[in-house]
Parts: sequence; structure tokens; C-alpha cells
Amino acid sequence: MIDIPPVRGARNKIIVVGAGSIGQRHAANLARLGADISVSDVNEILLKKVCAENSWAPVLDLDYALNTGVYDAAIICTPNHLHIPYAQKAADAGLHLFVEKPLSHNRQGIDTLLREVRRKNLVGMAGFMLRHEPGLQYIKKTLLPGNVAFVQVESGSHMPSWRPETDYRKTYSANRSMGGGIILDDVHEIDYACWLFGYPSEVRCLYGRFSNFQIDVEDTAEFQFLYPDKLVTIHSDYLQRRYSRRCKICMKDGNTLEWIFGEHVIAYIDDHEEVFVYKDSFAVNDLYLAEMREFLACLEQHRDPESSLENAVKILDIALTAKGE
Repeated sequence: MIDIPPVRGARNKIIVVGAGSIGQRHAANLARLGADISVSDVNEILLKKVCAENSWAPVLDLDYALNTGVYDAAIICTPNHLHIPYAQKAADAGLHLFVEKPLSHNRQGIDTLLREVRRKNLVGMAGFMLRHEPGLQYIKKTLLPGNVAFVQVESGSHMPSWRPETDYRKTYSANRSMGGGIILDDVHEIDYACWLFGYPSEVRCLYGRFSNFQIDVEDTAEFQFLYPDKLVTIHSDYLQRRYSRRCKICMKDGNTLEWIFGEHVIAYIDDHEEVFVYKDSFAVNDLYLAEMREFLACLEQHRDPESSLENAVKILDIALTAKGE
């Protein structure tokens, strides 16, 4: 695990909205990076338990707290369908924003939020932590997108096993009304494909519910991103018990790059291999730590993050196009 020192400067006062697993992760990482943490959640029992265990300040009246002028930034970690309403409240109060992926489950309220963020000159960042994955960063630094012929991306995991202590049928992932479904849940792959290869000129997608899970959303999707000079395909699913996250990139000359999440990148070049291995030094939480460090640096330097809200809108638009919405 890498050691990330706190960002220099005044101690940032940050409110995390949502005390679920990702909210707890972000709160713990921000505290480690030197921030002063408060947490809010509509589940008062969960909120008090989480805050007592971590010495965070519980916030029971969020609307009042946001308008006290105490906080510098808000981290929005609610279910997808509540991202924009809570982000808008925070922006109205003048707080910088970090919004977990996806930005929302539809386009409602997004333009209003972006206008307020721009009008108040706020930092607005979206949660795409795979941009900090060592193998993908290695590819980003070495790859020339114009040399790429085709790409095959895969992401698969067993959604009912994500949180064994929770009934998966009640999670946002399993419910359309809460913004669930693999297409919106797995926008990390859409984002890193666009980060590496650019935004596609055309998007096609086949999807459906093919498992025996008790859900009302799609659990499998096959995307095609069309570019003038390349084709990128993405497979995403909720089914695979053996976690799979990988990418193969084939160049126009036939050489390839193969990436496996958290493990390595192998370049097959002219009949020999070049290998970048980082498995032994890799920890998943390092990606989230790096993401929060970037957010704090943006606050201190008052600069735009690479993973901007504007990019998050484009990624959401691709996902909604894929769903035919």
C-alpha cells in the first residue's frame, strides 16, 4: 500500500453524504489525508454507528448543516437517483463537489447543477477511480490511440456477493427506480475507454436480464464504440462469480497490449514480450486514496480535475444512449 501524505494547507472540512460502503471508504481516506469529516445519512441508526466507530461527526439535519458555512466540500455517495438532488443542495450552499459514479440515472437536473458549479466557480469532480489504476496509467502514458485497430474490454462480477451482509434485492444496483443496472453501474469501463481512446462517434449496445437473480434491471451488456479508425467493444455483467476485469488492445501492426486489473500489462511486440507487473504492490484502496488526494489538491489549488463533471455528463450520455434513453 502506498503512503499518501496529507495535502498541505488548512484542514478541509468535508461532509460525506451517504454512509454506505463507498461513503465510509471515502470518509476514511479523507480523514487519513488530513480532512475534518462529518457524515450524513437518512438511516440514523447506521449513521450513528458508523460515526461512533470512526470518530466522525454525525449530521442529522443536512439542509441546515450545508448552509452553516462550515464545510468546504461535499462528497455525494447516495444511490444513483439521488446524486443530482444532493449535489444541487451542496452547490447551492457554495460547496465544492465530488460526485460518485454515475453522475445520475437520467439527464434531469444536470444542466442546472453544472450552471451553478460554473457560476460559483466551484470544483466539481466525478468518481472514476480506475484512472488511478497503475496498469491503465501505464497504458495511458505509452499508447498512441491512432495506432489502435480494435479493443476488447471485459468487466464481470457476481452482484449478489458484493455485500454478503446485505440483501442484494434491496440495493440500488438491483432496482431500476434507484438507477440500477449493469450499464449505469459499470460506467468505469465506459470512462476509461473514453480516457484512453477518446469519445466514440457512434454507440451501439445489446443488453438484457439473463441471470436467475431477483432484479428488474439488465445484468449483461455488450457495447460497441465506433470510431473512424478503430472499434472498441465492452462486455459488462453482474453474473461472474470469478471476478474479471481486463482489456486487450490490438494495434494496426498486430502488436497487442493485455491488461489485467491489479496485476500487470503485457505488451506483445514483434514476437517478444515486455511486462509491467505491479501485483505485489497493488491495493485496491490505493485507487480511492489517490482519487481523494486529487480532489483535495484541486481544492487547494482551485483547479479543474481531470475527472470533471463535464466528462461525467458525456459518460452518462453514452450510457443512456446505450440503453436507448
